[in-house]
Amino acid sequence: MAVKKSIAIIGEGETEWWYFETLRVACRYKFKVAPDFPQHSDIPHMAKLAEDYVKRETDHVVCLVDMDRLLRVPAEMATYQKLKKKSSRNVIWIETNPCTEFWFLLHFLPQISTKRYETCEDVLPDLQRYMPGYEKTARYFRNNNLYNYLTEHGDLQRAIENAKELSRLSEETPEDRIAYSQMHKVFELIASMNVDESEKGNISESKTGNQNRSKEYRRQIIDFIAENKISDSKTISKVIGLKVSRTRDYLKQLVDEGILEIEGEYKNRKYKIKK
Repeated sequence: MAVKKSIAIIGEGETEWWYFETLRVACRYKFKVAPDFPQHSDIPHMAKLAEDYVKRETDHVVCLVDMDRLLRVPAEMATYQKLKKKSSRNVIWIETNPCTEFWFLLHFLPQISTKRYETCEDVLPDLQRYMPGYEKTARYFRNNNLYNYLTEHGDLQRAIENAKELSRLSEETPEDRIAYSQMHKVFELIASMNVDESEKGNISESKTGNQNRSKEYRRQIIDFIAENKISDSKTISKVIGLKVSRTRDYLKQLVDEGILEIEGEYKNRKYKIKK
C-alpha cells in the first residue's frame, strides 16, 4: 500500500542512509532519504536541510541523531537542544544513544538491557555477535543489505518493543544515561502514512474500540492494585493479560494523572494507589 503523504528522512552519516534506503527499496515506501548521497552532517546542517524540506511542503521530516558525541560535548548538545526547540512542528528529531548500531542490536536481544554504552565503538562487539563481520564502512554497506539482514536474522517487532521500553526508562532516569533508541517512532509514522482513505471509516470504529479497551485495562489495573495494596508491572500484566511493555504504558499514564504512585527503584518498581 503506498504512502499517501511525503516523508523525508535525514541521517547524520552513511549508516542511517544505507539502512533507510534498503528499507525503502525492500518495502517500496515512497519516502525520501536525504541527502542524496551519504555523508557526515552536523546538527546545524541537518536542521537547515530539514527546514528546506519543510519549505518544499514535505509533510514530515525525520532527523536521526546519534547521541554519543552530543553527550560528550556540552556545546554541541546545547546547539542541538536549541535547534530542536526552534524546529518546525512537522520536523521530528529521533535520538539513539549512543548510535544507530544500538537500534540494530535491539533486533536480536532476547530481553531488554539497561547496559550503558559510552560510544558507538562500545556497541560493535555486542552487535558483531549477531552480525558477524559488521563494520561501519561504505564497503560493508554496499555488500550487505542492512534492512534485509536485520529482518531475516533478527526481529523488527522485537526491536520496536525494546526501543519503546528503553525510551521510557531513559526518560524516567536520564541521569543513568542508559542506551536507548526512539527509532520505533519512525516506524509508527510510516505506518500512519500507509493508511488508505477508504479505510478511514473502519479506523474510526477501531479507534473507538481501542479507547474502550484502554478504559477497561486501566480499570482492571486500578482495581487490582486497590485490592492488593501494591504490585509490580509483571504481576499486573499476567493478571490482565497484557504484555509487560503495554502494561507499563498504562501504569505510566496513571502515575502521570496522579492516580498511582511509585515505590522503589526502577528495576524493583512497584505501584500503589496514591493517597
